[in-house]
Amino acid sequence: MSGSASAVTMQSASDFLMAGRVEEQGTAPLPPYHLPVLPAEVEHWMDVKPGDVIIDGTLGGGGHSEMFLAKQGIVLGIDRDPQAIAHATQRLASYGEALIPFEANYSQMEEHPGLPASGKVQGILLDLGVSSHQLDCAERGFSFQKDGPLDMRMGPNAVMTAADFVNEASEMEILQALREFGEEPQARRIMQLIVERRRKMPFTRTGDLAGCIESALGRHGRTHPATRTFQAIRMRINEELTLLHRALHAAMRCLAPGGRLLVITFHSLEDRMAKQLMQHHAKPYIDDPTWPAPRDNPEHYLTLPVRKSISAGKAELTSNPRARSAKLRVALRNNQPIATP
Repeated sequence: MSGSASAVTMQSASDFLMAGRVEEQGTAPLPPYHLPVLPAEVEHWMDVKPGDVIIDGTLGGGGHSEMFLAKQGIVLGIDRDPQAIAHATQRLASYGEALIPFEANYSQMEEHPGLPASGKVQGILLDLGVSSHQLDCAERGFSFQKDGPLDMRMGPNAVMTAADFVNEASEMEILQALREFGEEPQARRIMQLIVERRRKMPFTRTGDLAGCIESALGRHGRTHPATRTFQAIRMRINEELTLLHRALHAAMRCLAPGGRLLVITFHSLEDRMAKQLMQHHAKPYIDDPTWPAPRDNPEHYLTLPVRKSISAGKAELTSNPRARSAKLRVALRNNQPIATP
């Protein structure tokens, strides 16, 4: 496979998705759910061949899976959101048993009932972040653009809601979340604001929390002052970085030699984790200052066909502005066996 996708490949992926060829079941079309990001780049680097088994760890609306199924691949779809599982299963029903859905978190990919006997697959895609449907659905409580319950759970098995965290977490827990997951420069001030306000009345609505932060900090520029806070709370209650770390290690165990790992991130914390892990496992040698010479890396499991992240082009950004922060990283599994502990 060449190092860059051809113009024909890029156009075919875009045309295929925009056509929505399996969007109808019977006579009534399904409502839009989620427009997948970087479709042409994903199609190119996943390079699905007939019979390949692909894990789509974030099934969502099924846009990426649809491309893999159209290439006659077998897709093991994973999502912890039962609404996403139901929608994608209905939307992709014409592919029959080639789609095997599994309601779970992507860190549980090794438990997928559709895994081959070998436990190995030819490709894994992790498209991180929140889907357009989740953002646009006020009842899910992910966004402050539409007032709704302060929920933010990606699946019904999440330990707590956003309201639980905001109203019950300690000052230190809130401060740590805002700093670690939101990289919020006003973390201490926002923490104090939340604690002072919840003593009078608990937070229950997204609009209430966002409005409280805006009234205290003011609004400067296009970015809402509550943006980083909402991101931090969402990542904290859904354990996103912890589960991503587990998923990346599980992916290496699940990939067959030559298998492709594609990770799409939407902010710096996710991208940094994916980048650092991939780079570590792509090094054949470890430069350890305590050793007289570089030594073999016992965890040299990956090869990086492109060392930098891949971003959306101008054409995609015109039709899907939410792709502007998306970054795709690609790694190939080599033949090095993973040592058992």
